[in-house]
Amino acid sequence: KESKDHKKENIRRIKEIQKKCKEKERAQEHSQPKPVKALWKSQKYEHVESKVKTKLQESSPPPNPEALKFLRAYSHCGPGIKPCRSLSPSPARTKAGADTEAPEALGAETKIQVEGKSIDFIKHNARNAKRAPLRRSQSLQALAELLEQKHQEQEEYNAKQKGHVPQYLLERKELWRRQMEERLRNLPDPDTPPGHTMMPEGQRLETLGNLKHSQEQLTKDLVMLPVSTDTLSMQKRRLELERKLSQIDEAIKIFSRPKVFIKLDS
Repeated sequence: KESKDHKKENIRRIKEIQKKCKEKERAQEHSQPKPVKALWKSQKYEHVESKVKTKLQESSPPPNPEALKFLRAYSHCGPGIKPCRSLSPSPARTKAGADTEAPEALGAETKIQVEGKSIDFIKHNARNAKRAPLRRSQSLQALAELLEQKHQEQEEYNAKQKGHVPQYLLERKELWRRQMEERLRNLPDPDTPPGHTMMPEGQRLETLGNLKHSQEQLTKDLVMLPVSTDTLSMQKRRLELERKLSQIDEAIKIFSRPKVFIKLDS
């Protein structure tokens, strides 16, 4: 004879008892109304009447006159011209025409029946759209103004500055020219003999002018000498003047050259 497992049997019975208790509690909850938790209210306002309750007890206000016109004819047509109303056909003719007309024709005539008469809202909206002023958004206006300003700036640039060399480039070009001339002047002359240096042009011209002036003065002194008197002193004076004139002529020939070289002191 097999032994009975009392542990499993007890667990099964406990689960069955729990299940029955839960079903019983659930049935009691459904049968009895659930109490509503009362809201907290201060004792200070215990005897104050509710304003919402007072308004609900009052009689309803008279209807708004604008609400009576809701979805009535011309109530939402805008400030433009009132839409033209064409006479609607009789109900019998309407039914007969609806049977004979094709579906395409009915779709083309998009008309709405309002109070027994048809209104062509498409024509009405098109007529109002032609008379309405064109309104552009602020962003488009700002973009148009910016494009106009850039166009004016480009035209001003083309008229005043395009094709003209800027002043700073002209000044820079003149500076480069002076620097190049100074560099060429400072370069050693290839014709300069060793141990010599070339005399500056200003000094050469100044020396040449002094020599010519001395030549003229000596020539005048030689012409002013008396021809009849041929004393020893006169002869010496004439010889001295002629010697100086010859020296000055040689110096004038030397300083008349474009380049004059001076020997450096060793």
